[in-house]
Amino acid sequence: MKETFEWIQTWCDHTEKNDLPRVLLVGDSITRAYQERVREILSGKFYVDYLAASYSIDQPIFVNFVTSFAKDSDYALIHFNHGLHGWHNTDKVYGEGIEKLLADVGKNRKVILATSTLVKESGNARIDYRQTGVILRRNQVLQKISERNGYAIDDLYAVSANLPNEFRWEDGVHYDERGSERLAEAVAKSIEKEYAKK
Repeated sequence: MKETFEWIQTWCDHTEKNDLPRVLLVGDSITRAYQERVREILSGKFYVDYLAASYSIDQPIFVNFVTSFAKDSDYALIHFNHGLHGWHNTDKVYGEGIEKLLADVGKNRKVILATSTLVKESGNARIDYRQTGVILRRNQVLQKISERNGYAIDDLYAVSANLPNEFRWEDGVHYDERGSERLAEAVAKSIEKEYAKK
């Protein structure tokens, strides 16, 4: 099932160079918002590319695009954060889709699974319990995938849950520059920590 609008955005940094390890951020609009700051924080340590999309895990175009993109460069690590689309998917479809995709593109690479961020109702007065209920279940699915495959977890849900409302857009889903900065800091820290592991 598609959404009203579908989009894909990507960026690859210094593709002609291989003097630093290369990292791929895969995600949605949350990733798109923090990717530039992650690149700045990790400058001189990693080359950071990103692929952000609204397509959900059950759509072949998303799987094909991520697969092709991930195999186009020698990525040392993939940071995966894509749980805020495909609300029609059951937890089973969501989990099986992610596990199958990462079994392919994550082979011989380090993988970090980011928990999806908290969603509030428009205006941010209350948590959107319907969507956040799905998010919490999906985050549990990610935990099980992590345990089965030895992937690291980056708990962006916890980061987002502790951000003040003034760091959020009025739509209840997205973050302003300050909120994205906090998420970027967490992402960069998780990448450095996981890469340093032998």
